[in-house]
Amino acid sequence: MNTTKSFQTSSSLRHAPFSQDSSTSITYEYSPLLEGFPLAHGVTYRYGGVSEGNFNSFNMGLHVGDDPKAVAENRKRLAQVLGVDSNHLTCGEQVHGVGVTRVTEVLVGRGAFSWEDSIPDSDAIHTNLVNVPLLLLVADCVPVLIYDGVHHAVAVVHAGWRGAIAHIVERTMDSMHDAYGTLPKDCYLFIGPSIGEDSFEVSEEIAEQFRQDMGNLGLSQVNAVVRYLQRLEQATPTPHIDLKGYIAACVVQKGVPIDQVILSATDTMMTEGCYSYRGNAGKTGRMAMFAVLRNQG
Repeated sequence: MNTTKSFQTSSSLRHAPFSQDSSTSITYEYSPLLEGFPLAHGVTYRYGGVSEGNFNSFNMGLHVGDDPKAVAENRKRLAQVLGVDSNHLTCGEQVHGVGVTRVTEVLVGRGAFSWEDSIPDSDAIHTNLVNVPLLLLVADCVPVLIYDGVHHAVAVVHAGWRGAIAHIVERTMDSMHDAYGTLPKDCYLFIGPSIGEDSFEVSEEIAEQFRQDMGNLGLSQVNAVVRYLQRLEQATPTPHIDLKGYIAACVVQKGVPIDQVILSATDTMMTEGCYSYRGNAGKTGRMAMFAVLRNQG
């Protein structure tokens, strides 16, 4: 890719009402790019649940110290909004690695209500099964949804900086190719709410890793992805990474059409409705990217 192009952004919010003892509202961000497909998807915000304290209120993570009963209720609420069986919620064990797993019938429901039961070593999961809700947990790391519009298959990918620079998103497309015949040109990507380019301060060592990787790939957007910003309390500028922009550049270079990639404009560290691991010193809940294939036609 020889020129730098601008990527679409979206901070659209959709509200899905949920009623139990009182009326609540589950709020999630979604991609308008994917609205026309038989696919329910989004990334939950922290409203509309029952968790308390640091996890207030719609925490979806079972591994962060929250009351498991509260998380179970939150997940059941999401399942009801999506019209799926909550026991079919399917999660991978996210370890900041590059493990990719295809969700077949035997794996449906793994991790629904127990972190220990999650699909092992799976920072990305994908399926072509209809009405199987895939869940991915984030609180600053980048959630990436990949939809193959030709083979009607979907993936959710956990891309922290380690996973991103190890190209887990591209690895997931390769795994989908092996499973369904997926080609990059047929993929639509939603790069969801995550830490923003002005918030993700990194060390010089990490910045250099990104520069070298982009150089090796022949990507020209290095100065846009690795920038130096000077904070008020600092004497000198420090490197910051545009992780969403980096992922977008990599997948476009792999062959995904640029108009089939959409980036969220939401910075989780600066947005009140989001959980942020860095912004809350690790004591926080998790948002969930969800994806559910619907019947075609």
